Amino acid sequence: MIKTLYIFLIWVLFYATPAQAQTMFNPKKPTFTPLTTQEQQYAQTAWAYFAQNTDTKTGLVPSVRKFQSMTMWDQGGYLMAVTSAYKLGIISRDEATGRMLRTFNSVARLPLYQGQLPNKAYNITSLTMTDYANKPTPKGIGWSALDIMRFITGMLVVTEIFPELLPYAHTIISKWDLSQLTEAGRFRGLAVRGQSNGRYVQEGRIGYEQYAGRTGLKIGLPVKAAAQYEPILRWQGYYGLNLPGDARTAKTHGVSAVTTSEPFLLEALEMGWRDDAFWVAQHVFDAQIFRYNQTGQITALSEDHIKGPPYFAYNAILVDHAPFKSVTARRVDVSDKRTISTKASFGWWATIRHPYAVELIKTVEHLQTDYGWYAGLFEADMSPNAILTLNTNAVVLEALHYKAFGPHL
Repeated sequence: MIKTLYIFLIWVLFYATPAQAQTMFNPKKPTFTPLTTQEQQYAQTAWAYFAQNTDTKTGLVPSVRKFQSMTMWDQGGYLMAVTSAYKLGIISRDEATGRMLRTFNSVARLPLYQGQLPNKAYNITSLTMTDYANKPTPKGIGWSALDIMRFITGMLVVTEIFPELLPYAHTIISKWDLSQLTEAGRFRGLAVRGQSNGRYVQEGRIGYEQYAGRTGLKIGLPVKAAAQYEPILRWQGYYGLNLPGDARTAKTHGVSAVTTSEPFLLEALEMGWRDDAFWVAQHVFDAQIFRYNQTGQITALSEDHIKGPPYFAYNAILVDHAPFKSVTARRVDVSDKRTISTKASFGWWATIRHPYAVELIKTVEHLQTDYGWYAGLFEADMSPNAILTLNTNAVVLEALHYKAFGPHL
């Protein structure tokens, strides 16, 4: 009876009277308030990951605890985690600048793939190029435009708050051939297969491409097409809902398109909502509430590492034309491993301030450990996805920063 009443109240607040719900909190014109004591504890828990996992030699942080590997995507998250922790009063300005200076110095020393751009993965201690299993790979495995854009977003955030670090950021960027990242207004990556020298691939699908595009435009890259949702945006009907998807599917472009929470939340937390992104994100959020209303399963979907095989999954509202499916990076169906994402829960809570998002926080708040936040809960049995990752804890800190101060940029 209580659950039925709760679902009814959610429906009234979000669907029956949208104008009234909007007056309570307008996500596009948000107000920001200091963290409560409990929220400050949430932030302290997230910072514990970075306090305990920073490499003493290089100042870099592993993507996953006890796995000394990194990507540029995750190091971008680290830069924003440090900035968030500083502004939330968890660390001093001296500690923040010291950490970021060591990071910049180490990144400046990274060997580049073919001397042009950062490799997709590195060992955080030796700074050698590796594959995703952290096996040394002297020639590298190519580069990711999206990962590089996320790191650059982190540098933009850092240098806005700590302008004295701008020369170090310039030193890094001056070594990278950013012209390699774009083609015909969109991003491209370089993928290596076997012993070949690699091939260029268009990179980015709905949400991810637009997030990276917004940063690309900020630094003057010719990626206007990538930053826009038209013409790649399509809508798929689902029990009266419209699910946003990417028109470029596995059938048309060889790689499945995944619609999930993460890229929309990152853009909002870091750069604020823009009209077209908010419009699509609202439908992504609505779909997750709808699934909960229909099934009783609390739903917060994102990309996440997984404890044990398959180790990583995209939990999505749409994979090509299939609703509510979870897949690996190679698009193998792993829906039996679907999780309630800690970072998605915090991201929606901070950016939407909806009663359902409050329920998400209540669902995951017991996932705090002395080493940071676990990545989430497995839907199948509600057991913890007991893996500690940089990205989860960085996004939690970003969400709490947003609640107190708004977007980074």
